[in-house]
Amino acid sequence: MTKKTNNPVNVNRVNNNNETKVVCPVCGTEFAIGEHEHSVRNGVAIGKDSGLGTVYLPVSKRGDQLRAAGIDPAKYFSIALPTGGEQMMKIDDNGRAVPVGDDDPVLAAIVGSRTVPNRDLFRRWVMSQMFHAMQHRQGVTQWIRDHGYDYMWRSLVEELRVQAKLYARGDGENYNDRNRWINKTTVLAVAENYIDQAQDDARGRKEYHCKGVAYVKFAGQNIFKADIYRKVAAPLYTLLSKMRSASTPKALYETTQRFYKATQSNAARHRYTQCQVWVDAYKGVGAFYTMQNLLRFHDCAFPKDNEFWKRGRSALASLTAAACRYSDEGWRMVGLLKQMIEENGIDIARKQAEWKRAKSARG
Repeated sequence: MTKKTNNPVNVNRVNNNNETKVVCPVCGTEFAIGEHEHSVRNGVAIGKDSGLGTVYLPVSKRGDQLRAAGIDPAKYFSIALPTGGEQMMKIDDNGRAVPVGDDDPVLAAIVGSRTVPNRDLFRRWVMSQMFHAMQHRQGVTQWIRDHGYDYMWRSLVEELRVQAKLYARGDGENYNDRNRWINKTTVLAVAENYIDQAQDDARGRKEYHCKGVAYVKFAGQNIFKADIYRKVAAPLYTLLSKMRSASTPKALYETTQRFYKATQSNAARHRYTQCQVWVDAYKGVGAFYTMQNLLRFHDCAFPKDNEFWKRGRSALASLTAAACRYSDEGWRMVGLLKQMIEENGIDIARKQAEWKRAKSARG
């Protein structure tokens, strides 16, 4: 069945999966966008099947939108890969078409804008972080802990902010991928862990006495030891209860943000230990997006010596199956990542050196 638009060319509507097919007017590249999928390859976002059939994107409008975002679109385009997905390309100074590197400034601008939930480009920087973590002489866990206690809270609150935006826009797939590990369960564990550490910290402080009654100095206050629970823990448990009853991603973000702000009067929190539940979740997220990008952009295959790989199943489907199984054990995803790196013969140090040379060459 065909439907005509203002464009003189007859266009086909993709009916089998509620998708809209988009065609680049310059190179003719076609790609389909599903019901809850967004794309910025050409500066537009399409949600549920628009009913417009095939969409021919106007070059001038696309360029204006990218330039308005501070991105020069003149040398950038994308190509469809025979293995599925797409590769972002650019024309280099010698006039050759080359793949866009993970540290490309345009890619960085897209990611840094926080407004482009494109699953083909989104979070590619995570792979660089995970490679650094895996090169740490004391392992991934220590690399994460070296970032400090407050890093956990900052990244957690920011992650919830982004999830709330994705959910509000109806981007269910990206929201579900991110919420698989960083979710209400993780948030509550982090908050409860802080309350436990804060109470132990207060009770272990040097004692002073006022008229024979013992007190400690904590978070800028003088607190009688008998009042530690009432002064330190009780207000936080009230906030924790609101986090637990949050019914939307936005509500969870806002209540978590309030809890985090309530901890900031405690200057000693930088000495606290990151919550292990969060550390495992962080590993799961990092390993998942790293494997996703290795499959999409680095010609890697999903490792076959595991229960998730099945003949006839795509590599990304196998990865999703593993992610769902390990949603409560994010640390296991790191083991799967290591298996993928080994089986695909990836030299992390060499890959990092390549990125560094490419960045230096661009000046």
